[in-house]
Amino acid sequence: ALRIAEPSARTVCYVEGEAAAVCWLVQSFQAGHMDEAPIWGDLQTFDARPFRGRVDLVQGGIPCQPASKAGKQRGTDDERWLWAHATRVVPHRR
Repeated sequence: ALRIAEPSARTVCYVEGEAAAVCWLVQSFQAGHMDEAPIWGDLQTFDARPFRGRVDLVQGGIPCQPASKAGKQRGTDDERWLWAHATRVVPHRR
């Protein structure tokens, strides 16, 4: 959808910790459906500093299970709670 709005957009990095999703990304690269770019395996250790000032958009989805009413609502006690890491990666305007 982003390519429809901005045809010149390109992905410079993916962050994905699930093995099945990484396999899907690689297959999508090979099929030419997605930009080929490095895949980082863990948002908790991802260093966004090399991308600062070079990226216009950070796009992502944070797992909802730690906060979902359908789940156990363990919040920060759930290993999937990634909000602190997401806010660390996304640049803040002052």
